[in-house]
Amino acid sequence: MGLMHGSAGFTRYMAEKTLPQNFKETLSENVARYAFRDLDEKSIDERSTGWVNIMDMFDNRFAGIEFLKEPYIAVSLRIDERKIPPTALKQYCREAEEKIKKEENLEFLPKSRRADIKEAVRLRLLKRAIPVARIYDMVWNYTTGLVVFGCTGTRVCDEFAERFLNTFNLQLQAICPYTLGDLYLVTEGAPRNLLDGLSPSRFLEDR
Repeated sequence: MGLMHGSAGFTRYMAEKTLPQNFKETLSENVARYAFRDLDEKSIDERSTGWVNIMDMFDNRFAGIEFLKEPYIAVSLRIDERKIPPTALKQYCREAEEKIKKEENLEFLPKSRRADIKEAVRLRLLKRAIPVARIYDMVWNYTTGLVVFGCTGTRVCDEFAERFLNTFNLQLQAICPYTLGDLYLVTEGAPRNLLDGLSPSRFLEDR
C-alpha cells in the first residue's frame, strides 16, 4: 500500500547502521540494478518485483538520485503478478479434455494425462493474463537506520527484506515492542538486561 496517498498499514524495521563503503557513490547503480522490470508478454513468468519511483509507479529508470532526500531514501516496491481465475482454468481444462477424448476416442483420461493437460492449459492462459500491479512504499532514514515499509503481509515483507538486502547489502530487523524497549535502553545508556525476565501483564481487571 502507498504511504504517499491516504492511510495505510506499515511495518517498521531497523537496518544496520554501518553502511557499506562507497554507499552514496553506488546508490543509484544498485537501485537501478534491482529496479522493476515488466513481465514479458511472451514469457510464462507469473511474478515480477522491483523498485520504482515513489511518485510514479511507471518510472523505473533511476538515472539520478532523485529518490535520495537527505537523510531519507524513498522508493516503492512494485509487484506485478499474473493470476488465472480458478473457474476459467477449470472450464478450459474441461474443454481440452473433452477435445482429446473425442479425437482419441477415449472414455476416460488417466490422472497423469489430466495433470499434463491442466499444466499446458495453465501456461497457455498465463500468456494471455494481464498482470495486476501492487505498490508498497518504503522510506528509510539511513542515518538512524529506521525503515518504514507500507505493508504488513508476511510474504510481501519477506520479499521486501530480501530485495533490500540484495540492493543495499544491509540486513533488516523487524521492530517489535521488545526491540523498541531495547533501543530505548541503548539510547538512555541503561543496562540492556533490564528487559530480561519480563512477563506479560493484564491491564484489565478480571470480572
